[in-house]
Amino acid sequence: MLQDPILLVDDDADLRSTLLQALLADGYRVNAVDSAVAALEAVKLHHYPVILTDLNMPGGPSGLELVAAVKARDPRVLCVIFTGYASLDVAIQSVKCGAYDFIRKPFKVTELEAILDRALDHAHLLRQVEGYQRDLEARVLARWEDQKIYHKEVLDLNAILTETLDHPDAKAVLAPFLRFLRHRHRPDGYVVLLPDGNQAWSILEREGGRPWAAFGTLPAPVDLVQIRDWGWIGGYPDGYLVPLRRGDCLMAALFLGFEERSSFHPEEASFELWRKHLEAALYSLLRERPLEILE
Repeated sequence: MLQDPILLVDDDADLRSTLLQALLADGYRVNAVDSAVAALEAVKLHHYPVILTDLNMPGGPSGLELVAAVKARDPRVLCVIFTGYASLDVAIQSVKCGAYDFIRKPFKVTELEAILDRALDHAHLLRQVEGYQRDLEARVLARWEDQKIYHKEVLDLNAILTETLDHPDAKAVLAPFLRFLRHRHRPDGYVVLLPDGNQAWSILEREGGRPWAAFGTLPAPVDLVQIRDWGWIGGYPDGYLVPLRRGDCLMAALFLGFEERSSFHPEEASFELWRKHLEAALYSLLRERPLEILE
């Protein structure tokens, strides 16, 4: 049940006081006003999920007019009408004005509370649905924003690949890809490694303050797979070793080092996109000449 108060509207001071005390005694939160005009002012200041109102209130708007005005302002509000003149016409008019339910006087408090409980449960469900809707809209918007970012990355990487396809210098080919990598994934250090003929590794390009001293302990090039938790090979607390392949050909390997545990993962779409473009550029370069190691 919702914890928001019910708004009780009745111009009869005695009945209003009796209902207020009975509902408060049974654990309901209730605010009470003596007219439809006062009720309309109250709903401007606070959201009441349920309004309990008398039908006939001389000297101002009726209960039906109050219900219509409240529903026009906030369709989520559920209005319950009580009246001593219940009839089919009253029921039809109540429904047309948007009333949730109505009860005929005299009534037992337990009968009224059963209606209020249903209304409060209904209001709670409406609020849950509203929350789910907001969450869904936020998810769709976030997904749309992700797609826009991804589309821009596709265009940027296509431009980089086009720019580097016919370039004969390995460092010139790598430079724009590594700039993209630093900007998008923010590693604290990286090394681009080349396999040589002795099943060992040579450094083609590197960045970062770590010594990169342990590459002699890497797997043989033919056995290299994408591995997490290889920070120790470059002295970083967190690291990834990623093969760069073209079919069955292992062209190079990339080690990414992070000073702290990161959310990065090499299977995320953005990195996969980057890796595929770099592999295409490296393959184009290898067809022309061998990659030269960093002296």
